[in-house]
Amino acid sequence: MPPPILLTVLLLLPLLLLPATASPDRDIYALAKLKSALVPNPSATPALLQDWDPAATSPAHCAFTGVTCDAATSRVTAINLTALPLHAGTLPPELSLLDALTNLTIAACALPGHLPATLPALPSLRHLNLSNNNLSGHFPLPSTAPYFPSLALLDCYNNNLTGPLPPFSTPHAATLTYLQLGGNYFSGPIPPTYGRLSSLRYLGLNGNALSGAIPTTLANLTLLEDLYLGYYNQYSGPIPPELGLLTNLRRLDMSSCNLTGPIPPQLGRLQNLDTLFLLWNRLSGDIPPELGALRSMQSLDLSVNDLGGEIPATLAKLTSLKLLNLFRNHLRGGIPEFIGDLPQLEVLQLWENNLTGPLPANLGKNGRLETLDVTTNHLTGPVPEGLCDGRRLETLVLMDNGFFGPIPGSLGGCKTLTRVRLSRNFLTGAVPPGLFDLPQANMLELTDNLLSGTLPDIIGGNNIGMLLLGNNMIGGTIPPAIGNLPALQTLSLECNNFSGALPAELGRLRNLSRLNVSGNALTGAIPPELTRCAALAAVDASRNRLTGEIPGGVTELKVLCTLNVSRNALSGELPPGMSNMTSLTTLDVSYNALTGAVPMQGQFLVFNESSFVGNPGLCGGPLAAADDALACGDLGSGAGAGLMSLRRWDSKKMLVCLAAVLAALVAAFLGGRKGCEAWREAARRRSGAWKMTVFQKLDFSADDVVECLKEDNIIGKGGAGIVYHGVTHAGAELAIKRLVGRGVGGDRGFSAEVGTLGRIRHRNIVRLLGFVSNRETNLLLYEYMPNGSLGEMLHGGKGGHLGWEARARVALEAARGLCYLHHDCAPRIIHRDVKSNNILLDSGFEAHVADFGLAKFLGGGAGGGASECMSAIAGSYGYIAPEYAYTLRVDEKSDVYSFGVVLLELITGRRPVGSFGDGVDIVHWVRKVTAELPNTAAAVLAVADRRLSPEPVPLLVGLYDVATACVEEASTARPTMREVVHMLSQPAIATAAADAAQPDDDLLLSF
Repeated sequence: MPPPILLTVLLLLPLLLLPATASPDRDIYALAKLKSALVPNPSATPALLQDWDPAATSPAHCAFTGVTCDAATSRVTAINLTALPLHAGTLPPELSLLDALTNLTIAACALPGHLPATLPALPSLRHLNLSNNNLSGHFPLPSTAPYFPSLALLDCYNNNLTGPLPPFSTPHAATLTYLQLGGNYFSGPIPPTYGRLSSLRYLGLNGNALSGAIPTTLANLTLLEDLYLGYYNQYSGPIPPELGLLTNLRRLDMSSCNLTGPIPPQLGRLQNLDTLFLLWNRLSGDIPPELGALRSMQSLDLSVNDLGGEIPATLAKLTSLKLLNLFRNHLRGGIPEFIGDLPQLEVLQLWENNLTGPLPANLGKNGRLETLDVTTNHLTGPVPEGLCDGRRLETLVLMDNGFFGPIPGSLGGCKTLTRVRLSRNFLTGAVPPGLFDLPQANMLELTDNLLSGTLPDIIGGNNIGMLLLGNNMIGGTIPPAIGNLPALQTLSLECNNFSGALPAELGRLRNLSRLNVSGNALTGAIPPELTRCAALAAVDASRNRLTGEIPGGVTELKVLCTLNVSRNALSGELPPGMSNMTSLTTLDVSYNALTGAVPMQGQFLVFNESSFVGNPGLCGGPLAAADDALACGDLGSGAGAGLMSLRRWDSKKMLVCLAAVLAALVAAFLGGRKGCEAWREAARRRSGAWKMTVFQKLDFSADDVVECLKEDNIIGKGGAGIVYHGVTHAGAELAIKRLVGRGVGGDRGFSAEVGTLGRIRHRNIVRLLGFVSNRETNLLLYEYMPNGSLGEMLHGGKGGHLGWEARARVALEAARGLCYLHHDCAPRIIHRDVKSNNILLDSGFEAHVADFGLAKFLGGGAGGGASECMSAIAGSYGYIAPEYAYTLRVDEKSDVYSFGVVLLELITGRRPVGSFGDGVDIVHWVRKVTAELPNTAAAVLAVADRRLSPEPVPLLVGLYDVATACVEEASTARPTMREVVHMLSQPAIATAAADAAQPDDDLLLSF
């Protein structure tokens, strides 16, 4: 190896050969170096920067794509490469040669790598935009040259940069006006020197890992208009009262960053402030009355804190207010009448407080109300009549209160409504007919009230997915028009006074997954048309007066999990083939008039006597096991006869057959071993040349990769293929995944992995380095994770050494990876196979989400709310969300459920299935064990991993709370992954996770 001085000379030699003074020729040289660094593989598809000809002469370079020159000198002054797919490139140090460059924009390019140390030396650079890339490493620090001497705008939002924030200070006071460093992993405190950036108008530090106190020196930024400090940062201490001096401030966002103490009344001095977001903190005390002086205020969000007291009367002065969010606090008293008189109010969310009294009588009469949610308070009185006077109301949620009286008839004409949830109140009278014909609605929930009347003859709506009317006093027949809801997934009519027959039109509900009509007075037969609802997963028609037979077509319902038709007057035999319904896990046909034999095979082996009692004509199966008198005397034909024939089978003949099969398998195995190498060599000759496609610079070839495909290098096998540990001639370590199958419909996740990982980069998502392929085989190349998967670590012999703090850190890191997929990718990505074995651990035990073979791009825009219907269930048993199994519909909340199962694995140390009994997974086991325990601490201690000491309890409780929220049965009740990351970032968990990340910790022992 050459000595360091010689190496430095060699690196600088190309620069020494350039013209001594700045010139267009030197710019052309720098552009050539930039192209070769950004596009290391010129033959890649799509072709990029093709017109950047290294042999060009001035002024031809001024016509290069994205290049702008000074007209007089032909010097390069601007480069804009926005949205080019540069996921295999880097920024070269030769950028510093472009000393006339004033604007460099390489945004939304998926660009990886580190920022060159020479970047700050660009003397003329004023505008630097590198946002929405995958840049990593530390931001360059000052050297002997001036540090960004002309910089006015710096935007590095949404990258993977780490280390301390850049040390901007007094030299930048006159020029720097815009500084956006959010969406990275910067750590440490906010430099107090940022308070010297006196020209700054925009400061964005949100979405990092910053700590320490917010410096009071920021109050010196008197020109500042936008200040974003929240999200994932974990500051210590309160909001500095000095921020009240920022009188030009328009937007202040300090959400989700661990702030404590009261809201400073000094914030009331910010007369130009139109947005104040302080949500998801630990702020306490009352809402300062001084906030009523914020006459420009349009959006005020103080939700999810520990605020108490009453809503201040001074807020009546906020006549421009459009959004008021105060939910999840400890507010008491009434909702002031003036809130109904705010002329611009569009969104009012006050849920989960201790508010009492009625809703303001004038609420909605301003004609602008769009969202109203006051769930879980102690409100009473009638529902105001004018909520939808402006015909703009979309969300109406009044659950868990004491509202009484009728539902206003005007709501039936509110065609903009998308979600109506009025359950658990004391509402009376008939439901306005128009609520059953809302064109935009996706949910109508009126359960647990005192509603009466009948269902209307006109029912419609192409979007409604949930119709919940249970536990009321609604009567009459179920009208045929119920079949006019093509998107309906859940129909809940239980515990009412419905009579008559179930309408055959139910069979038109092809997306119906749950039907509950129990506890009514329904008569007639179960319509055979119901079995056309192929997505049905749960049917409860118990406690009615139904007659006739169970339709034979029920056996065609391939995803039916629950069938309860108990306490009716059904007759006939159980349909042949029911025992072969592998999806059926719960069956109750008790207390009917059924006859015949209960099959003792297939799925019926898991059902006990209680599923069949009360049917005098039934015999055999579990009934015989409980009472010999109920054994069938003559089973005749069918399942029972098959069982008797099996018993008559000659045991000696069976042993002979088994021995023959075993011998054949052994011979096949031994022969396969001998022929394996010959087959492999023949396959290589037959399949043709290997081609390697890379997503970043690699120092090995396709041949290096293929040479690693040896039996001794196998580190994992799965349904999609085999994983090898590869070490190239240059010493590079990588994981090689050889996929099984090739061609249309047989790529075993190749397209999904390449299409997903090939376009994204995140610190907590495993990196796809490239792929090697020929006509028959695909090899995916990943960064190597020496500590294997979380599942192997947790459930192996070393699981007891993985401490609580380390588990909390792994959970947070994996959540960040999934959050990136769900919220920061466009289109959004759902993983569909989140499990502990797909979370890999690097040499520092940092978590990386892996295996995107089942991943799907989800439409519907960044706002969420969309789902897709799959043709079959994909994923791993024990991790699959209920709605996915029932309906084959999948969205981000399906991943959230799976992640909740991973959290329960971390808490309990148990695998998701296999140790809880037949048909019981970890979610249901935890619910059963903790159902009767008095509090969360007792619950988590009852299921916590016995290999570890149950301390610290606050950490365990925090993890348990997040896990149970993630595995809620209803997908709408689960948090988003962004909310999960926030919850895992709360002090009780985040502090422990940060401690686990320290290099001198001893949480991981004996590895």
